[in-house]
Amino acid sequence: METVIFELEELTSIEQEAWRLLEHGIESYKNPFHNGTVANIHDGLPELRTVILRKVMAAEKKLFFHTDIRSPKVQHLQQNGAISWLFYDEPLRLQMRMKGTAIVHIDNDVAAAGWAASRLSSQLTYSIIHAPGAQLAAPLPININEKNPPADVIQFAATNFSVVETTISQLDVVFLHHQGNKRAIFDYENNTQHWVQA
Repeated sequence: METVIFELEELTSIEQEAWRLLEHGIESYKNPFHNGTVANIHDGLPELRTVILRKVMAAEKKLFFHTDIRSPKVQHLQQNGAISWLFYDEPLRLQMRMKGTAIVHIDNDVAAAGWAASRLSSQLTYSIIHAPGAQLAAPLPININEKNPPADVIQFAATNFSVVETTISQLDVVFLHHQGNKRAIFDYENNTQHWVQA
């Protein structure tokens, strides 16, 4: 599979393959593109974290992840929507970096659809009483494998749920290979694509 991807020469084909790989990333936690690293800005400094890629809209150049509305990153993104994504597939030696603008969906149709599509175990992660980042005397475990949680627990969890939507403005694809690295840039703001030195 590595050879097939590396030997792609047409930029359009490379872009299509990159988005196809991202689309497959949402299908399994074992997929290298299931987890991505996102960076946002807070007080002039970058903040990095790993998130789960929940939805991909390739035609619209959009990526989505879910988060607790009480998380500090929600406020940070509402103040400054600049965001970057990083994905890396070690077997393919393929890196993708993406820049864009994020908006946070809270209590709207996008959030409702994201909540409805979430598994119960994922929903239960939002039922913790304390906000993410709150200082604790000791860790508070939560049973995400509970099969029949009380309705009020799920209702409370739903109030803490949000969907972060990123509109990608630039895709940077790097292939690392013993025959020579390749790097391609897809600039969606200016509708351009070109090779650059890796």
